[in-house]
Formats: sequence, structure tokens, C-alpha cells
Amino acid sequence: MLSRNCTPDLPASIEIEIISRLYGALPQILCIAAGLVAGSAIMAVRTGDPAIWAILAVAIGTSLARIVGVIAFHRHAGKCLTLAQAHRWEDAYAWAAFAFTAVIAALSIRIFQAGYVDGYILAVGLTMALTAGSSARTMRFWICATLSTVALGTLVVCMMLTGDLLLQSMALLLTLYLYSVYESSAHIVRQIEAVLVAERELDIAARRDPLTGIANRRAFDETLAGLSAGSPFAVLMLDLDGFKAVNDRLGHAAGDDLLRQVAGRLCEVVRNGDTVARLGGDEFAIVLPSADAVVAKAVADRAVAVVARAYVVLGSPAKVGISVGVQVVAGGQPIDMETVKAAADEALYAAKRSGKGRTVIAKAA
Repeated sequence: MLSRNCTPDLPASIEIEIISRLYGALPQILCIAAGLVAGSAIMAVRTGDPAIWAILAVAIGTSLARIVGVIAFHRHAGKCLTLAQAHRWEDAYAWAAFAFTAVIAALSIRIFQAGYVDGYILAVGLTMALTAGSSARTMRFWICATLSTVALGTLVVCMMLTGDLLLQSMALLLTLYLYSVYESSAHIVRQIEAVLVAERELDIAARRDPLTGIANRRAFDETLAGLSAGSPFAVLMLDLDGFKAVNDRLGHAAGDDLLRQVAGRLCEVVRNGDTVARLGGDEFAIVLPSADAVVAKAVADRAVAVVARAYVVLGSPAKVGISVGVQVVAGGQPIDMETVKAAADEALYAAKRSGKGRTVIAKAA
């Protein structure tokens, strides 16, 4: 059985994005649908064959089903898909595509069975258009491989059964073409998956502090911007006390090691879902979603206590403290995040002025 992905352990977010891109092929779907309906209509009028008239009716139905499916996806699915939901949309797309392919195969069978020589080029053209477009645009190999096998396999069998040496030779060439479709489709899909994985890794790296591995200022700002409107939260601004003395005495390498250790300790005091960020230098920040003043004060006090413990940096003892400014937002009304950050900063400066190594909570917003 063909797997959904060519790349093992593909992240769910990337798989969802690839599935969503299936529904971005409306122009291609419209073009091949127009070709099938117009070609079937011409053959039906020219031959008067009831079977081709029936194929025309089914062609119209399957074409509309594919178009309606694309419209429904964009109206109802949006961007908030789970992987299970995405797989259901993928299956819906696949079955509509397979039904459409079956119509092309049925048209080919009828044309060759009835000996409508002037329809041979139509059968070949529709099959080639379907498979070429699928290999270049369908980003799920299992879908492309299945519909290409059905369409081209049917055409190859029809040509072989004619007994015409030229058509039989063409059938052999189409068999080779089917193999090339497999190869090109698999290659394109792997390339797309690899590019999306690389983009995801770069996106993650762009939001990580390279020294400590925790969130950076960009991620901190995005976390604040993404907080649910009206929900309570707290912002903690933190600044090390005595870091410059350690950095001057032991050197920058030791200072960097100390910052990494501090970041690790700060991550230990927060809850799941909280964000710890390094804003630059020896400045840190913590975002506490759904936190009131009691929770924020508890986290801040734990941070002060944990950071104040002794360190060993590059084999040498060191000691620093940390001051914390806290801004608690009760929620329930629009909030200016810049004002929130400024209030937390002011509380931090107040903690520094009042003796360092302590927590100051700003006036509730």
C-alpha cells in the first residue's frame, strides 16, 4: 500500500500544509474538466453513441464534484485543521480525482472498443494532460501514482488490443512514460517535503536565541500578540544582578556559559505553556498566560531564589542575582502590549533601585 508521505516522520504541520495545497489547483482542475467535457460532447454529437452521452453526463458530474470540493475546503476548512481532519479532506480529494480519472478511462475504452479512430487523439490527449498535470501539481505521490496508473494503464491496454503495430509501439512508449511519471512525481514530492521541513526549521531557528536555546525577542513579541483577547496574563521582565562583574572577571566565554545556566534555571520555574525568552545581554522575560497576581508573584519569587544559587562556570565559582518586574493584566478589555511591557520594565527598574534580588509588581492593568 502506498504511504501518504514520501518522507518518514513528516511533521504534522507540514503534512497539513501539503494537503491544503491540493486544494489550490482549481485552475488546473478547471482546464482538464473543460477538456474532458468538451471532448466528450464533441464525440457524443459526432457519433451519436449513447455510451458516450452517458460518459459525458458522468464527466459533468465528476467535474462539478471536484470544483465543489475545492470551494467547500476553502469555505469550511480554513487553516485550523488537525491532522485527522486534513487526512479526511485528502481522502475526499483523492476519491473525487479517482472518479474523474475513471471517466477518462471509460471514454478511452469506448473510443477504442467502437473503433472511433478520430477519437484516439482525444483519448491520448486527455490522459497525457491528466497525468502530466498530476505529476507536476499533486503533492501526494499515492494520489498521482494511482490515477496515473488507472489512466495510462487503461490507454496502454486499449492500444495493445487494437492489433495495430504503430499503436502497440505507442503503448510501449506510454508504459515507459508511466514509469517516468512515477519517478518525477516521487522526486517532486520529496523535494517539496524537504523544502518545507527546511523552512520550518529556519522559522523555528529565527525564534530561538542562539546562545541559550530559549525564545528570543521576536518569539516573545509574537507570544504576547497571540494571547487570547480578554484573557488574564502576566509579563515578567528580568535582569541579572552582578553579571557584568562575573563577565569581566572570568571572560566572555564564562559569561556565555553563565547565561545558558540561568536560562536553564528559569525554564525550571515556569509552568507548561509559559514562555521564557532572552531579550538580549543579561535581560530575560517570561510570559504567563492565564495567570493572576498570585501565580505571577510565585513564579517571580522562585526565579529570584533559583537564580541566586551558586554557579560553576568553566570550572570557576560564580554568583549572580536577578531582579524581576511584573505586570499583571486582568483581561476583559483591549490592552496595548507596548504599555504592558513598559509597565513591567518600570517595575523592574523599581526592583533594581530598591536593592536588587527582589520582585516588584506594577499596578494592575
